[in-house]
Amino acid sequence: MSRSSRLDRSDWAKLLLWWLLGCGLSFSVLILLLHTLLEPQLQAESSLRISRSVALVEEVLRRLPPERIPPGVLLKSSSTPPEGSADGLTSFDRELQQRLAQQYGLRRDLQRDRPPLVDPWGGYWIRLQVPGQNPPLWLYQPERLSSSSAWFLPLLRTSAVFFGVLLGTVGFLHWRIEIPFTQVLSTLPDTSQAPLPLLPERGIAPLRLLTVRINRLLERINDVDAARRSLLRGLAHDLAGPQTRLMLQVESLERQAGPETRSTTQALAADLQQLGRITEQLTLLADREATPSRRLDLALDDFCRRLAASYSGGAVEVVMRRQLIRIDSVALERALRNLIDNAIEHGRPPVRLSAWTERGVLNLVVDDHGSGMLTPTRRTISGPPPASDRGRRRHRGLGLEIVEGFCRENGGQLHLETSPQGGLRARIVLRPTAANPLLL
Repeated sequence: MSRSSRLDRSDWAKLLLWWLLGCGLSFSVLILLLHTLLEPQLQAESSLRISRSVALVEEVLRRLPPERIPPGVLLKSSSTPPEGSADGLTSFDRELQQRLAQQYGLRRDLQRDRPPLVDPWGGYWIRLQVPGQNPPLWLYQPERLSSSSAWFLPLLRTSAVFFGVLLGTVGFLHWRIEIPFTQVLSTLPDTSQAPLPLLPERGIAPLRLLTVRINRLLERINDVDAARRSLLRGLAHDLAGPQTRLMLQVESLERQAGPETRSTTQALAADLQQLGRITEQLTLLADREATPSRRLDLALDDFCRRLAASYSGGAVEVVMRRQLIRIDSVALERALRNLIDNAIEHGRPPVRLSAWTERGVLNLVVDDHGSGMLTPTRRTISGPPPASDRGRRRHRGLGLEIVEGFCRENGGQLHLETSPQGGLRARIVLRPTAANPLLL
């Protein structure tokens, strides 16, 4: 997790992607507008210009030979089309040819100029109908404005890019800032009653950094509340023993006491009963705010790093990304401690603790640097262990039974494999269910 309060590389990459999407949408709308609104006007103007040029040149050629045509008129004498095959007309070209025939009565062969272009904007070769001319003449008509040339107008391109960037920025702000911030506000607890739910860590880097710090504060509040309830339960439990013994001694004194001390023993019994009621109130106070479910929201990376810090000498290293989960933290800690202790006892440190999610499934992995398993074996704990595995001696401590129970309670599985370092890999696979979404 980046500590920077600015946009990180991922945010800039997403912003660039949004810009590209916005520009793509903007250019798509521009193409649609060109074809639906501008193209009919372009065809009308092009057909009018071509009809006038063809009629004028054909009229001049009836009186003058082609050599005396002014230099500005480009003619080519060829029995075959100037650009080879007559194929390759676009839908715009075919509609233009039909408009020339229907509106101006000019039924002429038309061929689009191909690269290298005679004119930078492109144009058309139109076959002229001049009596007595063999081979036929082809007139070149530049295309100053068409559905393709209009596309390159600087104003249209600049406007499309501007609106595309604007649209992409608005989309980025909505999906990466407004929606995550709204989720944070809706999830932010408005009560001090623990356990407090953690906030979704989404959005841009500054927002994620803010939610990470808030979540760590909420985790500390939850830990303090859990420690307070544990302390109250411990005090109530520790007071119950002496109170019971005192009550027995007071009852014994009442049987042995004479009339002159009976009132004193009765007062002691009343005080002990009152002290017992106070102890019961402490127990009720400890359990009053306890959640009915043992599953709590926690940051898995912070949880694992606190767990690793309890082992001295760097015996455990943690390699994982930020991940929020909802799970029974006490059972999870017990299971991971048993796997880590087993790895330290039978393998060689450092023990690597890692985690990742794949297709919505959480993988918790403990790797050691020992000599691995005697034979390549893959255990899947979802029921009683197979007979072939019960005989294996390596890495078979009583702690694995606790891990197996944790997996069964959470609908997961335990896999024992050979790690890439050659040691043993214990991998806990937990899948979300309807009762326990697991991943936040």
